[in-house]
Amino acid sequence: MARNFSGSKSPSRIRFVLVEAELGDGDISQITQAITNALRPPTNAAVKRLSVSGPMVNGSDTVESELVEESVEGVDALDVTPAAPKHPRQRKSPRAPDIVAIDMNADMSLAAFAAGKDASSQHKKYLICAAWLKEHRSIDTVSAGHIYTCFRSMEWSVNIPDFSQPLRDLKRRKFFTKNDADEYEINHIGLDFVKKLGGNGTK
Repeated sequence: MARNFSGSKSPSRIRFVLVEAELGDGDISQITQAITNALRPPTNAAVKRLSVSGPMVNGSDTVESELVEESVEGVDALDVTPAAPKHPRQRKSPRAPDIVAIDMNADMSLAAFAAGKDASSQHKKYLICAAWLKEHRSIDTVSAGHIYTCFRSMEWSVNIPDFSQPLRDLKRRKFFTKNDADEYEINHIGLDFVKKLGGNGTK
């Protein structure tokens, strides 16, 4: 058996491809352009992957190489539509308080008590209601429902997202105290503040 120059018993393989063509007059430019186009790499070629295996275990120095070209023509067909953004969870507005049974028109009525008083803010209206309930209805502790009932009787705007929030604000400012039942009581500081809001306190 004939050996190759490296002394290995395994023969080396060489493949030589020869292109032969008969050309007519004036065809040389066309075939040259065709060969040039064939040798030019495609514009839409993706990443070329070259995988080379190392020497075989049996001592053979034969190396196999493979050149793979992957086309990206199918990329346009992929679904690349971005996912729809998640809608933020909307916070539910607190439910309007329940109406509390209160005699609004007996002596002294809330309308008469509030007449002439400065009720230009929600906090002042809350203090007026709480003072009236304490002094003229013997209701020491109030809830959001008591204030809501007074607002409805006086036809004051009830467009308040959380009727308990002003009570918490007034407690923080030391006009109210709060018991374990989540009820609020106007203190002497709050009552003095209401007196300074004006009005004569008559019917």
